[in-house]
Amino acid sequence: MPEYPGDEVILTLLKTGNAGDAFEVIFKKYYRLMWTKAYLGTSDAVAADDLVQLVLSSMWEKKLYRNIKGCLKSYLLTAVRNQINDYHKVKQRALRKIERYAETVDELCIPEKDTDDRWSAQEQLHRQLHELLSELPAQRQRAFTLVYMQQKKYHEVADNMGISINSLKTHLKIAVKTLRSKLHPPVSE
Repeated sequence: MPEYPGDEVILTLLKTGNAGDAFEVIFKKYYRLMWTKAYLGTSDAVAADDLVQLVLSSMWEKKLYRNIKGCLKSYLLTAVRNQINDYHKVKQRALRKIERYAETVDELCIPEKDTDDRWSAQEQLHRQLHELLSELPAQRQRAFTLVYMQQKKYHEVADNMGISINSLKTHLKIAVKTLRSKLHPPVSE
């Protein structure tokens, strides 16, 4: 295993203007550890990559390294933990919105004559919505959630995700098309 400089040396490099070199060392030294923590927190390899990238890019773009007073490793792992928490909050908000949507669809598609049939159809639709959302690739899920469920502006989401607005629009178009084509509301008899 290669020898890497200590955290004090890396922080000194960051603060003295050699951020590019320092970030290369940070990536080589801590990426695997950060990714493992993110993966254990999300159970999703793509989401883990995205979270680690978000931590490192935020640290770079916002020059957050200027505020690090203690151990760099602790700072990075805490930042990953915070991103995991945000990831789960966003996912929960998305699921709640989908459930509210499913309830609305249920009211429109299922007559109120039989409560057991209504409950069964509602459960089926909820399962289908959860499955469809989880089948979308992580980038597409994130784009859909940020734009349609959190009502963020395209340029804000594109900047957050590190992609162009056109790429964001493509992700959204495909996500909506996929969800529409695969979502089958229960048919009442």
